[in-house]
Amino acid sequence: MALASLLSRSVVAHSHASFPPSDGNELGGTGRQHQLHLNVTEVGTDRSSAHTGGQSLQLFGPNIQPRHCVIAHTEGIVTVTPSFRDAHTFVNGQRIYETTILQHGCIVRFGRIHNFRFIDPQQDDRIRHNSSMDTGNYERYPPGGGGVAGRDPILPAVLEFREESEDAFLHAITTDLDPTDIQFKLAPTYTLYMAARFRASTHYRPDLNPTERAHRLTEMLTKVAAMVQNVIHSRHGDPTSLAFWMANASELLHFLKQDRHVSGYSLTAQDILAEAVQVAFRSLVDCMQAELSTSLPVFLEDREDANEEEGSTAHVLSILTNTMALMRRCRVNAALTIQLFSQLFHFVNMWVFNRIVADTHPNYCTRVWGVRVKRRLARVEVWAEKQGLELASDCHLARLSQAALLLQSQKSSADDIATISSKCFKLNSLQLRAILEMYQPIPDEPPIPQDLIDNVVAVAESTSDGLSREEGREVRLEEEADLQLPFLLPEDGYSCDIVRGVPSGLAEFLGPLQLAALCSMNPQPTSSGYWTIYMQDQDTRPPPGPRSPSVMSNRSVSLPRGEPEIHVIQLHKSNSGMGLSIVATKYDVLKEFCDDDHKVLYLSTYQSLTAGVRTVPSRLPVTSPHLTLQPYLLSSPCVTWLHELPPHPSSAPLLILSVSPALCYFLFLLKESVIQ
Repeated sequence: MALASLLSRSVVAHSHASFPPSDGNELGGTGRQHQLHLNVTEVGTDRSSAHTGGQSLQLFGPNIQPRHCVIAHTEGIVTVTPSFRDAHTFVNGQRIYETTILQHGCIVRFGRIHNFRFIDPQQDDRIRHNSSMDTGNYERYPPGGGGVAGRDPILPAVLEFREESEDAFLHAITTDLDPTDIQFKLAPTYTLYMAARFRASTHYRPDLNPTERAHRLTEMLTKVAAMVQNVIHSRHGDPTSLAFWMANASELLHFLKQDRHVSGYSLTAQDILAEAVQVAFRSLVDCMQAELSTSLPVFLEDREDANEEEGSTAHVLSILTNTMALMRRCRVNAALTIQLFSQLFHFVNMWVFNRIVADTHPNYCTRVWGVRVKRRLARVEVWAEKQGLELASDCHLARLSQAALLLQSQKSSADDIATISSKCFKLNSLQLRAILEMYQPIPDEPPIPQDLIDNVVAVAESTSDGLSREEGREVRLEEEADLQLPFLLPEDGYSCDIVRGVPSGLAEFLGPLQLAALCSMNPQPTSSGYWTIYMQDQDTRPPPGPRSPSVMSNRSVSLPRGEPEIHVIQLHKSNSGMGLSIVATKYDVLKEFCDDDHKVLYLSTYQSLTAGVRTVPSRLPVTSPHLTLQPYLLSSPCVTWLHELPPHPSSAPLLILSVSPALCYFLFLLKESVIQ
């Protein structure tokens, strides 16, 4: 079997299809050697799509799905993500269900018989010697791999710079920097953090008193933040620079906020950096939307593309793919990436939907166009699912998806009213009326009765319109150009949680600066290799590990009388995951919160505050006749008020399940009048 080109640095996998993953000796050298290049590669029985660059690993055998999983390389980080829950994928014998980082020497199994050993050339002298490609960004501490990491709670390296050359040093790593020349894209962040630690230490000007030292630290960090902000403003039309500096500004902000010694002296710098991240985000959204606007007309081309793998969506998928590659190259926080693609999905939804409801030529309100739009939209949704963005796409493409579904649905009898109202709940009364009245039946299809249109519109006026007004939104025909969601800075999911030791790209970045005598970096051999040792929650952070079963499974709950009781469960994400997966729960875990009488269960899914994505409730299979589901739309990025409460729900606690930074599940067991 063959492993196609995958990832850009010289990452190699040995393959041997007949040995279990636990037998490293047999896997070591009998298989063929495959280089992995920078990109995303699909593994499965199918060949990869064109938008993945034609990179695939085609496998056949037991439990291998057509699109089994995705292997991705993001400048030094290699991950594997199962495409479906039934896609059996194992790392070191443990089955995985979410994005998992591959470590040097680990054994990956696809299905039952296909085994691979992942070889990182920076950790393997033989491969490094034979490889002619770049060596990548990360390596275990200490550099060179020959020693054993220490245990001292100090940074992996220290950096010093002279006071008289401070401005030249800071300009060299901010305003004068070309992001395309940087191998380790977060090198400015780690350099500036080491510089801040140096300025805060007594190694800088031992003669200074603490007050003067604090003042100079604050002054330097404020200057740095202003320089980063100026760079972002000056490059507002360059997506590469915007993504690069959005990543670095957010990472540096995280370092400054979390460092227990520096945080209090960098408040002004933190405010500037927070604003800079938001400006970079908004400018990047504008750039990507402008690029999409040139390709979306092809999305509505009048041609049949049912037999084409990408068809009329090829240009849109290419832009989305390139944007995701840019986010990964720049190591942008996953939650920022989700917010960015939420904006892009909304733009696609808005652009296409507004042309469907517009009374212009051609008329898109036909069954044929409903089928076309649904098919083309499905290709975007498949792409989003592979990237871990399925919730964002489901939410922000919903109106377009439901409009396409409406165009395909039966619309001739009174029995169709309930179906349309339940499946097209995102569409308001104006949108439903426009689509139904402009609908052009195909030959032999009866026209839509006017009373059916009036009844469907009446239902929407009491449901969708009511929700919009309660949220302060105008009921309008066309979708708004701007997505009305607040920008949210992530609280976790940053690189410092996974980077160990001194990245080789950091040493390469600082090499010219050291030759110019602007600074000096020295590794600390006795360091434990962690960049988080000075962070405020370092001592209280729970150890990483796989998610355990519900901690509530053995608890008994006494239902309160009067005010509701709040139970909070924190589900801790394994550090090997990328934070984009869904956290699931089952009814049998939750049923202990209900007694046998008249309980009403409310379930909704919500993208966490760090992601800022709204979505519609998922349906929970409920077998008890006393348990029902009340779907509703969250009206703001927090636990919000429920709409249309049933008349007599009985008392029960409010349960909040949360996981960061991916998804929050809110399970509402409510008492009458608990939420007003």
